[in-house]
Amino acid sequence: MDRGMVIFVGALLTFSSSWLGLVLYPYWQLQNEQPYAKSPGDDPYPRPLAGQALAGVRVYQANGCLYCHSQQVRSEKFGNWWEDGQMKTGADIKRGWGARRTVSRDYLYDRPTMLGTMRTGPDLANVGARYAEPWQHNHTFNPRAVNSWSVMPSFAFLYAREKVVGGQKAAKALKLGREWTVDPGYRWRPTDRQWEAILAARGTAIRQAHLAGAVARVDPDSPAGRAELLEFWLTTEEEDYQVVPTTAADALVAYLLALRKGETPLPEAKE
Repeated sequence: MDRGMVIFVGALLTFSSSWLGLVLYPYWQLQNEQPYAKSPGDDPYPRPLAGQALAGVRVYQANGCLYCHSQQVRSEKFGNWWEDGQMKTGADIKRGWGARRTVSRDYLYDRPTMLGTMRTGPDLANVGARYAEPWQHNHTFNPRAVNSWSVMPSFAFLYAREKVVGGQKAAKALKLGREWTVDPGYRWRPTDRQWEAILAARGTAIRQAHLAGAVARVDPDSPAGRAELLEFWLTTEEEDYQVVPTTAADALVAYLLALRKGETPLPEAKE
């Protein structure tokens, strides 16, 4: 007996039922979902992105951020940890990644919805509520500048190293020590010959600045003192150069600051 037709019909029914259950029914269920306002005079939530934040969506996509970061705060019933000998749940909420789980309404204006596929890095659904703009720029420029253990790549190519003109740095110049800005993307250390030349040119000024803030004064001419002096100097900002964000970096950070999902209470988000 020829079972080809049976196999074809069975496969058609399988794929059709999957499409109906996973695509058509959710679309029908959510197509009329609207922003939420607790009272008539309240601002609705969510609101569509605009300006730099909207442009930042494209930068976020182009640099593959969604491959290492999710944008979904999981239920309090999801995720375990041990405390006082007992296993508890709700790891995302406990970490402060959002005050509640995210629901479909949180993504009403997201095009596309970037839920993510894994969490090599922390969830970003509510990252705008956790860190201010300077931190976001420093972390994007080089994550090791704020977290020494980070495995996130540096996005230094989104920033420009420029010569300071008129002795005044730009308002948006990154506040980072020269160890991160002399060679953007890497943690710079001068060679012995470079350090000798630097000391010969400006050693007195470096020693005075170091001694002014030092608690324990180490002999600057001893090996330990010279090593301490080097570490101090590397943590100070460059005098003649600055690192400033490009338009793309500003847009990306504006988008990250706009990510505040899981913050506004929603009736359907109750556990």
